[in-house]
Amino acid sequence: MNKPAKPIMLFDCKTSQKIIGQDKFLNAFENILNHGAYCQGPETKELDEKLAQYSGTKYCSTCGSGTDALTLALMAWDVKPGDAVFVSSFTFVASAEAPVLLGATPIFVDSDPNTYNMDPKDLQRAIDEVKKEGKLNLKAVIPVDIFGSPCDYDEIIKIAHANGMKVLSDSCQSYGSVYKGKKAGSIADMTATSFYPTKPLGCYGDGGAVFTNSNEENELVKSCRVHGMSPEDHYDNVRLGMTGRMNSFQGAVLLQKLTVFDQELKDRYRVASRYDNELDSYFGRQQILDNCKSAYALYTIHCEDRDELMSYLKENGIPCGAYYPRPVNTQTAYAKWNTRSLPVCEKLSKTVLSIPMTPYLDNEDLDYVIKTMNEFAAKKAKKAA
Repeated sequence: MNKPAKPIMLFDCKTSQKIIGQDKFLNAFENILNHGAYCQGPETKELDEKLAQYSGTKYCSTCGSGTDALTLALMAWDVKPGDAVFVSSFTFVASAEAPVLLGATPIFVDSDPNTYNMDPKDLQRAIDEVKKEGKLNLKAVIPVDIFGSPCDYDEIIKIAHANGMKVLSDSCQSYGSVYKGKKAGSIADMTATSFYPTKPLGCYGDGGAVFTNSNEENELVKSCRVHGMSPEDHYDNVRLGMTGRMNSFQGAVLLQKLTVFDQELKDRYRVASRYDNELDSYFGRQQILDNCKSAYALYTIHCEDRDELMSYLKENGIPCGAYYPRPVNTQTAYAKWNTRSLPVCEKLSKTVLSIPMTPYLDNEDLDYVIKTMNEFAAKKAKKAA
């Protein structure tokens, strides 16, 4: 089979513009230029309402990025020096970065080898270790829905609450996922998500949101989003905060992207289903928990010959990426907190590979990706025989 004439995309941030119609974006931008409310304008307020409705939560507060969302949620919980925040390590750095920026201590937790998400058993071990040492206040847990697949929230929330901690779901890759009938945003005590362009629901720059069912938490998030401003007196900053506003242009983009979001999720499932059913068993699959749906921000396999496979795919015109080649606990800025053995995270960092996953992959693209990967698997099997 010949390589498809057009390039295959690992992510596709453009095609939805054609599907929605570029004129709709331009009209929305013209409205913003006319009303002049460029930050947290009417578009973001409308988006807050629509996202809360979509997720089944009482409140949503949009903000500048997924990292802002994580930080704002922790600010609302008054996370500070002396607090322990338990975080996933096999993920992007932001979920550990947020508590560190507030002076808290990140406690890194290993992953489940099948789901790649936070391992509840290792979470309990980590909690026991911190309690035994007796130096830190148990404050919060931040599990990450890696690659769009929901964590084992029943177990994680049970463990966290039993130890007096709240759970902040890092759904930065998983907006649109479903955990046992609940959509991302409505599962944990609070949820942070990202709308970076490569996310399942992506804007055309940076953007994020915090979800909660608590009016008090939502008001704190909104205050911290604008430097800790008092809702009564905008020149009285009553707490420490940050600049975390979403600009109105990104809000307008997301309002348009929401109109095709459910269809894009269906098409992500279509792509994932073909991979699930047609890729050789040589490639391990990320396990999705029962009664759950991934948002498939990425489709990720594991392979003992990952680096060789990566080179082979790129030679054949198939983009791919190793997310993540270094667990957070091994990175330079976090070395001082690298106090626990995380063997599964270290193994995954050497074996996982993300392959093309966009809603707009057609059958020709998929046929070629699957055929090329299966040819690699066949060569490996022949060599081993």
